[in-house]
Amino acid sequence: MQAVNHQHAAHDLAEAFGPFDRARLDRMSEAGRAGQLDARQLLHDYVDGLWADVEQAGERPAVGEKYQAIAAMRELTGALRAVAFEAMYNAPE
Repeated sequence: MQAVNHQHAAHDLAEAFGPFDRARLDRMSEAGRAGQLDARQLLHDYVDGLWADVEQAGERPAVGEKYQAIAAMRELTGALRAVAFEAMYNAPE
């Protein structure tokens, strides 16, 4: 069975999804974009908390494959948050 590189997949997904996400965010109201940014920040904070939990347990999540899924989710939620941030603060006129 071939190992799945979750981080690579998350990066590819974020790259492919980004333009669609940004186009939708650009059509939203400022309040809608702010809501998306808040929601994405909460999700990213949650996933980042999982990472911190693993570190606090004495593990090294950046090493090996055991925690690759958490690393991939951190990358994906970070990318989603970045797109929403960009849309919020660099919205088209």
